[in-house]
Amino acid sequence: MDYIRQINAFENWNEYNELGPGAQLLWYKLMRVANLSGWQNELSISNTRLQSMTKSSEKTLINNRNQLIQSGLLQYKKRGRTKAGIYILIDLTTGIAPVSKASTGTIPVNTSADCSVDTTVKTSVVSSVDTSAYINKTKLKETKQNNIIDIDKQKIRDAYAQKIIPMDRPEQVDRVESFVEEEFDLDVVLFAIDYAASERKRSANYIVKLLNDWKRSGVKTVEDAKIAVENFKQSFLQSKQSYNNKPIRTEPIPEWLNDPEGYNAQKEAEIMDRLRKEAGDDPFGN
Repeated sequence: MDYIRQINAFENWNEYNELGPGAQLLWYKLMRVANLSGWQNELSISNTRLQSMTKSSEKTLINNRNQLIQSGLLQYKKRGRTKAGIYILIDLTTGIAPVSKASTGTIPVNTSADCSVDTTVKTSVVSSVDTSAYINKTKLKETKQNNIIDIDKQKIRDAYAQKIIPMDRPEQVDRVESFVEEEFDLDVVLFAIDYAASERKRSANYIVKLLNDWKRSGVKTVEDAKIAVENFKQSFLQSKQSYNNKPIRTEPIPEWLNDPEGYNAQKEAEIMDRLRKEAGDDPFGN
């Protein structure tokens, strides 16, 4: 990849697409790490390091990451709680994710930044939390939650392959399944897939737009989603009826159309009268 070309392509993309400032900052930081790493195709970066680089909480980081995934700018691979996740930046000059062997070694980032992040995190944990059963319960709860999310994502992948596109690109499927991490429960995402299939809108773009619209509308459950769908259909129908009921422009109808034979006879008499006058048959003009 070319650093400057990627930044210019991202700026151009940003002019026509909606992306939050936090997600934009995360993209720039990931691009910088990719540049420093010698453009490794897969970047292994911990959440704590990215939190330090973007000055954000873990929840905010995940939300920003999901925005990039849903926008088709990033792929992300989880590797459990003990290993850093893998980030794959999409080449914006081609729109294709680079494919090669996994490269998960240490990324040459500023050493002082690594030390400050690790020290801060370790110190705060040791000093503020007692080594008790609470830690084990918290880790167990997080592990269980992550396992549930992984299972939900697999169900989304299966439904997507069955009802949308059997062999779609991984980054497209990632955009859809990322909604189950923070935004929606599994059944809402599955309903979006079912609805897209029923409307013959079999694409990740349509499903992502649908889910984002629901998120802005405050949809939380499948029932909420059904109401949102019905409201959209009613709104579309009303706008269509309003367009069809617009007054049609009419022009006044000439009187001669009501009596074409009489009109023709009158015109013929006028022409004959004019010709007689021009021929001099009537010197007095009568």
